[in-house]
Amino acid sequence: MKILSILSQSMVLFISFFGVVHAATSPLNCPVIASKTLDSYSRGCNAPLNPLQQAICHDKPKNWVNGLLLLDSSVGVSYVRALRSAGVNTAICKQLVDSHQVYEDALHQCGNHSDCVLKVMHNWSLDLAQIEKSLRVPIKMSSLQQFAGKTYIQDGSTTVPLLERLKQGMDLFPLPRLALKNGNELIWGFQPHNAQVQSLMILNHQGDVQVMGLVDNLYLGMSGGQAPAGLDPEARLSLLVRNPAALSENLPAIHAWAAASLLGFNQTCPGKDQQACQAAMAQTLPIKAYNLNCKVKPQGNILVDHCTLPLPSVKNDVSPGLFWQ
Repeated sequence: MKILSILSQSMVLFISFFGVVHAATSPLNCPVIASKTLDSYSRGCNAPLNPLQQAICHDKPKNWVNGLLLLDSSVGVSYVRALRSAGVNTAICKQLVDSHQVYEDALHQCGNHSDCVLKVMHNWSLDLAQIEKSLRVPIKMSSLQQFAGKTYIQDGSTTVPLLERLKQGMDLFPLPRLALKNGNELIWGFQPHNAQVQSLMILNHQGDVQVMGLVDNLYLGMSGGQAPAGLDPEARLSLLVRNPAALSENLPAIHAWAAASLLGFNQTCPGKDQQACQAAMAQTLPIKAYNLNCKVKPQGNILVDHCTLPLPSVKNDVSPGLFWQ
């Protein structure tokens, strides 16, 4: 967020309250912007206060729901969350940054007039809700069922429906998401009280499943960024596709996600955690890919190694620092 500094009668420069200037960059990296963005303008109402902070901190609302301090915080948190999901050089990232610039311009025109600030913040909260909604590709049960079919997987000594295992690792709200440059969205979660059971999905913007992923015993495999002598022998990341082309298209993001999971997510890289991220990306990850259209299923509908696909060679150009939860 920005402090107004008048350079002339016709020109103003805004410097971010949050410590980052939303100038044009190439590429436009919304998660990096999020990592440098505080989630409120008030900053604890510590003196000295600029005009906008005076309006927020000295506000005396008729009821707590319309209080500027609460609205300032809730809107700021929503904006940072949206930035983290918006990806790098995506259309939604540009829309977020551009829309927020318009919002800040309107805010600073209010000066220290609290009624004006309240109206601008309220309008931005509605706009932001719509942008966040557009970020969230709909998860359609019909698409999940069509993709998973009647396939079963081996889970320990038992067999379970693929869709049931996927849901086990998705019992989280809201589900973390990341918009990908190819227009798809990677969504993931974990089982409550057992983060070693994880699932991921990649959907296109229409909500059609491109990839399903089942993950076990990978989370925090490199806690503190230290590479162990070897990953958990039970660690696995099973990728399921119906179109093998979806592997090469989405594998860089999945590989970066797996590296982020090894580190417990929420890594600042590029930045202070760069070394840990590079170490995680260098790990040999226990990834196997399966073709759900496989015709050779000697064990009925149970997915077996006859259905494996070779992993394509891809450039790992996605950073683990994009994944926050």
